Amino acid sequence: MKVPEKWLYQQNTGEKIATVLRFNIINGHYLEHTVLTENQIAQQFNVSRSPVRDAFKILNQEHMIRLERMGAEIEPFTQTKQQELTDIRLMIESFAFTKVTSNDDISLLLQDMYQTLEMMRVCVQFKDAVGFAEYDLQFHEHLVYACHHDALMNIWQSLRQKLLCTVYISMATRMESDIDDFKRILDNHRLYIEAVRDRDNTKMYQAFKANFSDLNDNIGAFWRTQ
Repeated sequence: MKVPEKWLYQQNTGEKIATVLRFNIINGHYLEHTVLTENQIAQQFNVSRSPVRDAFKILNQEHMIRLERMGAEIEPFTQTKQQELTDIRLMIESFAFTKVTSNDDISLLLQDMYQTLEMMRVCVQFKDAVGFAEYDLQFHEHLVYACHHDALMNIWQSLRQKLLCTVYISMATRMESDIDDFKRILDNHRLYIEAVRDRDNTKMYQAFKANFSDLNDNIGAFWRTQ
């Protein structure tokens, strides 16, 4: 599986290299303790070493690599790291739900979520895993952005590229192996909207379990119905 080319548009060279390497790390392309050198990556992408350094800095900040004297050692994206990423996502979305549903008017948020869900349906119809992953992530970040909470949005943005990779890899695999499962996935997102619409804690807990139980086995640590 390769990184979608559309993700590379409007990125500078360093960002493009970081995008490709990030995707390959999350997709398990590299063996544990693999070391990438500036010269090696520069040759691979036919660029100078300067944008490779920029890419390494980005990935080092994301803890995807560890910079060593000999180059950049890959930090494997293990199941533990996947769960930790989901932990942070659940914390963000739990807080966002609580904050947003205390607002008097959430009609615009609901409209955005319904529209995005319909775009997800279209992507399933055309077996567009890239588009589905992008709209799936957008669906959830509607809730985050509706908070108008700068610190929360900054944390979300720092995780966004990792989240996009993990969602795309998962959805592309499912689309190839079990397209019928997307009815369940879409229904789970509809439950998410209903929880927001009804401002219902119990429904939101159920929606979290439906949407994330395959990624995280400790949903209750982030959401209590009482």
